[in-house]
Amino acid sequence: MNNIGKRIKEQRKKNDLTQEKMADFLGVSYKAVSKWECGVSIPDISLIVSLAKLFHVSTDDLLGVNVVNENARRDEIEAMYKKTWETGDLEERHRVAKMGVAEFPGDMKYMDWLGWTTAMLSFSYADDETYRAEQEKAIKLFECVIENATDERIKASAIQGIVQYLSFRGRDEEALEYAKQYPENYSMSREDVMLTCLHGEEKKILTQKMLNRHLTDMLNLIERNSMEACIAQEQIINAVIPDGNYLHYNTFLVDNYVARAVFYVRDNELEKAMDALKKAQKFAIDYDSFLNDHETYRFTSPFLSEEEHKTADICRSGTSTRKEDFMDFVKRSGFDALKDREDFQALFSD
Repeated sequence: MNNIGKRIKEQRKKNDLTQEKMADFLGVSYKAVSKWECGVSIPDISLIVSLAKLFHVSTDDLLGVNVVNENARRDEIEAMYKKTWETGDLEERHRVAKMGVAEFPGDMKYMDWLGWTTAMLSFSYADDETYRAEQEKAIKLFECVIENATDERIKASAIQGIVQYLSFRGRDEEALEYAKQYPENYSMSREDVMLTCLHGEEKKILTQKMLNRHLTDMLNLIERNSMEACIAQEQIINAVIPDGNYLHYNTFLVDNYVARAVFYVRDNELEKAMDALKKAQKFAIDYDSFLNDHETYRFTSPFLSEEEHKTADICRSGTSTRKEDFMDFVKRSGFDALKDREDFQALFSD
């Protein structure tokens, strides 16, 4: 066994690497590593620095080559890579990514860069065989990152890549399994990633689930502190539920029209205030009826019709009905200007 082969084997074991994993990190075959360690061949000179960095040793231990300042070199590679996003030069970006992998083997950030640039460059090939082969190569790189990355953001980036390109290759079941591993609270949500590999009915159901949730989030973000805000909130609801079958969104409309009534009373527009309260009461009654009459429900709006819900899953903040809550609210002093009106008193006649 030659000396360099012996050192490679010692350092590989010291760093708890298999021959297969080391080969992946270096972008060579398992057989090449085996030949080095057996003394049949030696690594190409271009791999010496990569080997030294992989093992966290001086190249003096291998060939006596001086090590450049690592942090400065990383900063240089980072700057070159960042520059390509300004110029749009994808081939240069790919070259820089390959440089990072070669000079810092085992660093999954550069491996992720190489996966993305390989995948993106695949679209530049006119011949289908090369196009497919390059995407498969990118998938292999993403697999390596997912298996070995300790930084969750780098892993998330690789998952996003592998899901997208597995889907391009028609391997949707594999893509979905990776999508389920995507961590929350990153640049894309897990559901956003899953959308890239779902089709047909499954995609429609997930899309509607996301729309339903985002609609609720948006409505909660709109403070009903002006008439304009109330109008905007109702317009959003009607845009998604144009058929008026509001189901659990009736509760938003109760609060919406009560808020309008408050503004109308403040402006001494008492007729409009009463109309708003009557609408609020109707929405409250509809909401209570919907809760009492259904164990499960579906919207009839074409934008939300695919997803089935359980009324038991709806969050409740108390034991009173929505109509009872409405009645308690309108008894407050803010509606004193209406209390002598027969139509106001009729609200309590039921």
